[in-house]
Amino acid sequence: MKTISIANQKGGCGKTTTAINLSSAFAVSGKSILLIDLDPQAHATYGLGVSNLASDKSVYNLLTDNADRRRTLSDSILNVSRNLDIVPSSILLSTIEQELKDKEDAVSKLHDILSSGTLDYDYVVIDCPPSLGFLTFNALRAADLVLVPIDMSAFSLMGVAKLLGMLELIKVKIGHSPRVNAVATIFDRRTKYSQTMLDEIKTLFKEQMLDTVIRLNVALKKAASQGISVIQFDMKSNGAIDYIALAKEITKYDHIEAEDKKKAQEVERAIMALTNAVEQAPSLIESIESLSKEVKFAIDAPNAKDIYIVGDFNQWKIDDKSRLSRTQDGKWEKWLGLFSGRYKYKFVIDGEWVADSQNSDRVQNAFGTFDSIINL
Repeated sequence: MKTISIANQKGGCGKTTTAINLSSAFAVSGKSILLIDLDPQAHATYGLGVSNLASDKSVYNLLTDNADRRRTLSDSILNVSRNLDIVPSSILLSTIEQELKDKEDAVSKLHDILSSGTLDYDYVVIDCPPSLGFLTFNALRAADLVLVPIDMSAFSLMGVAKLLGMLELIKVKIGHSPRVNAVATIFDRRTKYSQTMLDEIKTLFKEQMLDTVIRLNVALKKAASQGISVIQFDMKSNGAIDYIALAKEITKYDHIEAEDKKKAQEVERAIMALTNAVEQAPSLIESIESLSKEVKFAIDAPNAKDIYIVGDFNQWKIDDKSRLSRTQDGKWEKWLGLFSGRYKYKFVIDGEWVADSQNSDRVQNAFGTFDSIINL
């Protein structure tokens, strides 16, 4: 099961339209889908024709700690159409942050529910509110993929940097790093301005930008007004064609990601087998160690309390093995034995992720910041 959170703090960029129609596109392709409406405005709920809700069957009842109001996930799910279910929203959801503000791990509430092992869906799609508060943080924490809809307006990119900053914060605090992809929405191919904006977005997101472009299409609005997806409204419309293409592109990336994960697991098993062999053959240890190079990582930060070095070479883990040692002159350093290759890395100084100021070789990451690069 994959969880996709659709997020952008800017309103009117097509989040709910994407949540509804991407879910429907997955469903008509035979995928089983659960759409979670995490916006107190409940637009995704109404956009799929769900009305006259029972007062105790919404995502609020799923998240609350109030014993009288709390319901299980199975009790909160409503069927919309073939292969498509929804956990609807309600205005009560706007009170949940205040209710859970003093609860431990409150920002992981939705993640813990979805990880309970009781779900049998191919995809869970989460429609986020137009803000970067408690609810969005919950959705990002639960996500395997964060899909960022960006419309062709002058304000479209203003909130993206803050969203990416929140994702990097989640990586630092929790160690969770979902894939991030941007998708262009409300694209009017008749105007030069839309093409200019699209080019700027592609420049910013580079390989994180999806190829599919959601075109401006009146069928999307008509479908929403009738409480159905554009695919149910008019399968031959540009809106339906675009969202079916988006679903196929995401599925393709998921297959590639799964293959990469499988290969990584095979490499890890091979390394473990080699490690076991090494433990029984001291001479082999010496021959393997001779292939690695000792590399010194150093930074001048006399006022720092703790500094770590994290990167591709240690799976970006912050632990005692990655801690730098303070020298007498206030500098920090760490020697690592690395094999030949190209590695991305950063320093973590008292919880803040910082690129190596002494290394100008850098690459932009999916969070909008930069990682340092070392080539051996």
